[in-house]
Amino acid sequence: MFPQVEHLAVEQSSASPSIFSKYGIRSLPSILIVNQTSRVRYLGSTDIPSIVQFYEKTTGFEPVQYIAESESVVSGDDNEYMIQLWNETPMEIVKREPYLAFALLFLCFRGLLSIFPKVMSRLKAFWVSYAPHLKLEIFGETGQLFVRALHMVDVRRVWTKLRLSKTRNFHQGAKSARVWASSLASVSLGESSSGRSSPSS
Repeated sequence: MFPQVEHLAVEQSSASPSIFSKYGIRSLPSILIVNQTSRVRYLGSTDIPSIVQFYEKTTGFEPVQYIAESESVVSGDDNEYMIQLWNETPMEIVKREPYLAFALLFLCFRGLLSIFPKVMSRLKAFWVSYAPHLKLEIFGETGQLFVRALHMVDVRRVWTKLRLSKTRNFHQGAKSARVWASSLASVSLGESSSGRSSPSS
């Protein structure tokens, strides 16, 4: 609206706190107009007419294009942007507009949370009213098959065999470790005795 005035946007993370304190900025966002002789900070409300009035008073310039709040104008750029959003894949939209995606996801979860208790109560009512009348012979037969399978495979016998095989492997490993250690000891003793005999010759 005021192209005659150069604007500079500074993020809080990119500037040191001393710069903000130098210009008297205590909260963000802030509008600060600085020229060679003075600096003026805007402390009014954040609506457009107040900001336009501040710019007009401080700079003396008129806005190039000012649209009142009661007027609603849709530019062609906005329409093109919306069409572009509809033509993109969901992953591209998430990459370009992550906050929009998070907002939609939040709304979906809120909707599910509001519907979920009603659905669960209806499912419970359905189960209570119709479950006793259903024929559950299929489930009974599968339960009997499972019990028969457990009887056929003696779980205790399998468990003891597994435990015995583990202890056997442990004892065999211990024996091989003793043999390996004794062979290393004999080799090292043999090297040390040959080392002693070589200086005397």
